Amino acid sequence: MNFEQAITIAITDVMDKLGHIPTKKNTKEYWYLSPLRPERTASFKVNLQRNAWYDFGAGQGGGIIKFTRAWLQSQGLPHNYPDVLNWLSDLSGLQPSVQPYIQAADQAESKRIELRSAIKLRSDQLIAYLAERGIPISLAHQYLRELKLMDNETGKIITSIGFKNNAGGYENRNRFFKGCIGHKAISTFRGRSPNPEGVHFFEGFMDFLSVLVIEEKPQLNDNAIVLNSVTMLKQALPLLTQQPYRFVYTWFDNDDTGHKATEEIRKFCEDHPPLQHTPMNSSYENFKDVNEWLVHLVS
Repeated sequence: MNFEQAITIAITDVMDKLGHIPTKKNTKEYWYLSPLRPERTASFKVNLQRNAWYDFGAGQGGGIIKFTRAWLQSQGLPHNYPDVLNWLSDLSGLQPSVQPYIQAADQAESKRIELRSAIKLRSDQLIAYLAERGIPISLAHQYLRELKLMDNETGKIITSIGFKNNAGGYENRNRFFKGCIGHKAISTFRGRSPNPEGVHFFEGFMDFLSVLVIEEKPQLNDNAIVLNSVTMLKQALPLLTQQPYRFVYTWFDNDDTGHKATEEIRKFCEDHPPLQHTPMNSSYENFKDVNEWLVHLVS
């Protein structure tokens, strides 16, 4: 089980599996005796809409990842980030409470999904989702928008996070799906340095924002290229010779696709001196990607 799958699991399902019955409930929230400590009056609330919990007696709360970690710790069990994912995966019979939303294969042609608006982030669900991914709202406001999408097949309005690309389209995602509205393209960002010698490559915007959080800065010193899909790498490679770069850093996933993209950039740099390639994977070698590393650091 990975992070994307884990956060779709309802906390109430986990509570049920652990044998905890709500003392009261309504359409918005369930109240329980705390599973983390002894108590006689229920002070553990689960917000159904946000899939978030708060233990008023302990003064702590969060999403499914933080709950699982807190519960494992309360039981004296290993509770590092990989332990959390393994425990959720092993919890017998527990499945995600929602199914991924499947978008049309080619939205530009089908027009099934249409963009209605792109505004400042204000949705509680999206802000909570970003918080679970370790992205603070102050940084999100700088790089992301809140999209309202119309599904013309179902008539449903979808709210998602939007990350603009160089073609004017938006990479978009929420808890349940991710896709692209408009033309697919890379996203490029100037660094703080007026004449940067380096450029950083990222597969997606979550990893880009994660590095900014880890480095505690709203902008990198060097330039950045967010591919928005490794299939866009061929579009990005020519940019390396259009600027006087010397250093190329890659922050790709620790999987076959990420390794292949890393190798492609390594070979490109070898063929185009003085480019020097530095893969950054060793920083997060025990995690799937940069964002999983960030979630581990902040949880």
